[in-house]
Amino acid sequence: MRGGGKPQGSEWILGLMASRPVLYSMDISHYGIAADRMLAFKGVEFDTRPVPYHDKQELIKATGQDYVPTLIWDGKTVTWSEIPDFLEGVRPTPTFYPWGQKGLATALEHWGHQVLEERVWRYVVTKVPPVLKSDQERWVFEEMQTRARGPWHVLEMRREEFRQDMNKHLGMVDAILDDRDWILGQPSLADFGIYGSISPLLTVGETIPPEFPRLGRWSSMIGKLGR
Repeated sequence: MRGGGKPQGSEWILGLMASRPVLYSMDISHYGIAADRMLAFKGVEFDTRPVPYHDKQELIKATGQDYVPTLIWDGKTVTWSEIPDFLEGVRPTPTFYPWGQKGLATALEHWGHQVLEERVWRYVVTKVPPVLKSDQERWVFEEMQTRARGPWHVLEMRREEFRQDMNKHLGMVDAILDDRDWILGQPSLADFGIYGSISPLLTVGETIPPEFPRLGRWSSMIGKLGR
């Protein structure tokens, strides 16, 4: 460009073709919240399309599949498992992998989603229906979770047991943050995966337990990214 004028040639055409990214997600999806924070960290401006728990018709029509989160980027469908590496490719800085520690960051992200999130989810699952947006969505949620986890009243009765187990795992993350602001010392994929895994606790209106002050500060920093 010259003199602040309009971009010329192919650059101008690409500018017209570019569209604002869209993230199909759910507030109760730990992968969805992780993807939201990844986009914020990368400085990407995007729109969010909420996907009801009981109705994925719009998602399927737009993306051809029924998993959230799904990112639409300039017409390309990026599924949940592809989002970190896709974003790292299109926005290399700031990186998800400080000091080249992709393996470690990815392993910790995986631990968050596969181990920590289950401990959090068991504790909060009976508190999720009030945050859903319709009676139909709430009914389907309770039906599906009951089929997977057993009677609702038993889940509610075991909440103290689940809380203690959750806190053991939250304490592990708090200990990692003993002498640092971020899991690996700098923001990484590990932070966003683990934050997403903890996010159901925040979604239902609870807070990080006060016995984990480092975890609380870390969670607040990630939540404020891009805001």
